[in-house]
Amino acid sequence: MRFKRGDHICSIYSTRAELIQTVAGFLADGLRHRERCWYVASSDESEDIAAALGRRGVDVGAETRRGALKLIAADGAYIVRGAFDPEATTQIFNDAIEQAYTDGFTGFRAAAEMSWALDHEEATYQLIVYEALLRTLFRNCRAIGLCLYDRQRMPLTVINGALVTHPIIGSQGRFAANPFYDAATDRLTPADDDDVLQKLAQLDRPDDSYLNQS
Repeated sequence: MRFKRGDHICSIYSTRAELIQTVAGFLADGLRHRERCWYVASSDESEDIAAALGRRGVDVGAETRRGALKLIAADGAYIVRGAFDPEATTQIFNDAIEQAYTDGFTGFRAAAEMSWALDHEEATYQLIVYEALLRTLFRNCRAIGLCLYDRQRMPLTVINGALVTHPIIGSQGRFAANPFYDAATDRLTPADDDDVLQKLAQLDRPDDSYLNQS
């Protein structure tokens, strides 16, 4: 599916290759539409994403120099004064969105791999508060957000929180309206592991009518 401004998207992925492909496609599409694009990395994947963008015809150096593309480490966006503060991080993205328009870009889009939270005490369980804040932010501005969750590393309760706070869901390169979305969720709540695994299995079925090839 084609993303539009205001979309808040969750991608549940299983492999590094899937992460790289999803992010590169998302960023390349934004650059084609003259949007400012950020990627917030959890580990050392930025180099691979830059290479994947190059294979898609993106001049990474030129796009970086003109301020259209920014590949940054998670601490640069999520850790403020040594800790994760959902409201402070939301403000960072709000300011970045406003600056993108001031600088003449047609929009702003950001992708972020969320496993960084595993390295910071309590941050994992604040993620869903943050996702709820982002949901409101993106809904009310001309920006697109893609949050990526590693199903091999993230606790299932947190994955469930991600599933219910994003109106659009993706898996294995396919994205669609999220059947698990709950607009009222604004914090992490307990979830049964078996129920979460059933949701993930549903996303993985290639014949599900609600998942369309992006």
